[in-house]
Amino acid sequence: DVILSGDDHDFTAAYDGVTAYVETSTEANYLTPVDLNVTVDVKDGKRTVKWEPNFRFIDTASVTPDPETQKIVDQLKEKLSAQLDVKIGTTAGPLDSRRNIVRSQEAAIGDIIADAMRAANGADIAITNGGGIRADKEYPAGATLTRKDILTELPFGNATVVTEITGQAVWDALENGFSQYEEGAGRFPQVSGLKVVADLTKPVGQRVVSVMVGDKPLDPKATYKVATNDFMLNGGDGYTALGTGKVLIGPKEGDIMATDVMNYIEAAKTVDQKVEGRITLKQ
Repeated sequence: DVILSGDDHDFTAAYDGVTAYVETSTEANYLTPVDLNVTVDVKDGKRTVKWEPNFRFIDTASVTPDPETQKIVDQLKEKLSAQLDVKIGTTAGPLDSRRNIVRSQEAAIGDIIADAMRAANGADIAITNGGGIRADKEYPAGATLTRKDILTELPFGNATVVTEITGQAVWDALENGFSQYEEGAGRFPQVSGLKVVADLTKPVGQRVVSVMVGDKPLDPKATYKVATNDFMLNGGDGYTALGTGKVLIGPKEGDIMATDVMNYIEAAKTVDQKVEGRITLKQ
């Protein structure tokens, strides 16, 4: 009768006379209590129940915080700030991690993350899912990057892993990455060490047109060392192709992705990454 949904990134309410349905956006920005007005009638020994919903929409930004809870939050923020509000570098150009960017096109911040994963582990290429980049934020040119920024971008604690797979498996993984483009799915790939052309007008499973590794075409029969994250290695976001080879660095041996990225930025001091044509989409 009533469906209460969350983590869908939408703010929606609906009632069609049968089912009441609400989605509550993200990060508790909104709450949607549903009050049910229920009428129970008994006539001639027969019991009937009628109901209708009343939706209430609460913007939590306008809610006065509970004083005791706020006190605890402030204490935790102070402790975390000492560890997280630490400068690790700057960005020469703008970076954009907004949801609609990292799930639909090559993003400079996706390039940085993939480059860091590849460089830290000596892999030939790196593939990570755009949906794992979460801060939904724009950084202006010259912005200071902190530990907090990177951990906000990569909040899941995923480890960087390296697997050795065939070129055909790499191709299949990329096909999966473009398979739900129209839905803005998190499987959209951010890559390093390769250039891929995809034609989104073609059927799912036939969208990858070409893949270059360095200056050479991807060889379906050759093997490549691929850096990715443990979620994807285990088939997350449909990336089953990544689990078809030999794991060289597993989740227990690999560093946390965020650590690889922080180390990469600290070593560079200033990152100057621009969108450079790693992913070309034909639409």
